[in-house]
Amino acid sequence: MNPQFGKFGGKAGILLAAIGLIAIGVGWNGAAGQLTLLGQIPYILSGGLIGLSLVVLGAAMLVVQGAREDRARLEAKLDLMTDALLVSGTGTTSAPAPQDVSGLVIAGTASYHVPGCRLVDGREETSYLTPAEARANDLKPCRVCAPEDVTNVVVR
Repeated sequence: MNPQFGKFGGKAGILLAAIGLIAIGVGWNGAAGQLTLLGQIPYILSGGLIGLSLVVLGAAMLVVQGAREDRARLEAKLDLMTDALLVSGTGTTSAPAPQDVSGLVIAGTASYHVPGCRLVDGREETSYLTPAEARANDLKPCRVCAPEDVTNVVVR
């Protein structure tokens, strides 16, 4: 988005709100000069309602412009954080997967699983542990894949 065009929303919002306040003032001044209610209604409709609409529209434009500016600042900060993480080399939170996962289990948040378990399949952030390490970290065996049954089997 063009930065000059982005500032237009805030300026237009202030201008519309100012025109709306002027329209309300003109309508009130015209209605004050009329003694009968039927004579005041055109001034109230043209000045009051139209002026109020312009003030509300201008305020809405100011709110939207503020949200746009906040979003642009947030995106810039996120870009800086992403660049800093990529430069420092800590952009990944998981260790690379070992080539041989036999005898290892995958640590979840509260339980541990066999590497083929459907509950952890496709997760990017995985930690491989031995079953003893998983139990030492107070992780419970998964009830779906039953890693205890798989790790206790002796292969001959």
